[in-house]
Amino acid sequence: MNGPSRGLRSAICFGLVIVLTAAQAPPTVHTPDEQRVVDKECRDVTPAQAKLRACLNLLGDRRLSTAYVVPINGEISSTFQSLRDYDNAIKYKKIEIERARITVKQPASPAEALSSSFGAMSQRYTELGALQALNRLANFNGQSDEARRGATEEQANYNLALQYNPMNYRAYRYRADIRSLFCDSASASQDMEAAVRFAEQAGDQTAARDYARVTLGTCIPAWRRQ
Repeated sequence: MNGPSRGLRSAICFGLVIVLTAAQAPPTVHTPDEQRVVDKECRDVTPAQAKLRACLNLLGDRRLSTAYVVPINGEISSTFQSLRDYDNAIKYKKIEIERARITVKQPASPAEALSSSFGAMSQRYTELGALQALNRLANFNGQSDEARRGATEEQANYNLALQYNPMNYRAYRYRADIRSLFCDSASASQDMEAAVRFAEQAGDQTAARDYARVTLGTCIPAWRRQ
């Protein structure tokens, strides 16, 4: 059997971009002065290359509390993603996650508590998996060993997303696709059922309808689990 068709691959890419774009919301609990600095000197800067320089410079700014290191790295990751530089997008998403994990155990402020909440961590791991999927689809032969290794890491991040939030329907949706590629059709079907169910419970009827119509990726025999 062959991997996903070009049309299906394009649809998957489009869906992953939507997930990343929709999920990248700014933090809501920060002091007004710090929020203005981040907005002015990172988030609102254009074009993308200038934004990257500004955000990277801001990371070394000691005027800001450490809570801002997490969202600034998120902005850098999303900017690289917009440029289709998935390697760097993945790199800074991993930095964002690592810094957020540090604050999970003992947040020093309400802002840090927000950025390190279980829901936020689940979202970040889903975003990381989606970035890895975009990188896999854009840069590797669909049935290669490199693609398989990327898919394995991608699935591991969806697993982590679901550990932080067992109702994360987007993580179920994309893990289902990976499980289907690994020829685990039973688990893939269970994940899709969970994705539809939890999307409905969350009130996201659009996602629930879309998921109910999804055609999962075709089994890649070379990727079968041993």
